[in-house]
Amino acid sequence: MNLFAKSPLLILAIASCLVVGCGAPTVENSPAVYENNALSEVRDMYELYTQTKHKAPRGPRDFEAMFSDGNPTGVAAIKQGNVVVIWDVKLNEDRDADSADEVLAFVSDVPENGGFVLMKNRSIKKMTPEEFNAAPKAGEIEEPKAKAG
Repeated sequence: MNLFAKSPLLILAIASCLVVGCGAPTVENSPAVYENNALSEVRDMYELYTQTKHKAPRGPRDFEAMFSDGNPTGVAAIKQGNVVVIWDVKLNEDRDADSADEVLAFVSDVPENGGFVLMKNRSIKKMTPEEFNAAPKAGEIEEPKAKAG
């Protein structure tokens, strides 16, 4: 006799995991999801701009002109000061050739509260304020615009 025939509870547990999912539920509009989505769009815009124009973006206008329709979360996050981008950073086409230690963009309150950070190799990771402040930056950080309230 096989294991499944002996244990109907095992079958029920497996089936419920398949139907409901095993793990903590994700709140679709949580601040963490918004921040991660905004940084993902900034990553995609930075990379695509660099590949298309063969130069690094120099400021928010470069993204607005090219991406405002297709990446509204990322563009709005930059315009509202929710995400700070380090501009004019040359990226390699091969992500692995770029530093996993240098910060390229971050959620604006990361220096004080910690949070999500986009690295030069295009990975997104969560940092404490201490980790962020100690991390090398990919370039100069301009003072962020005031958050729209």
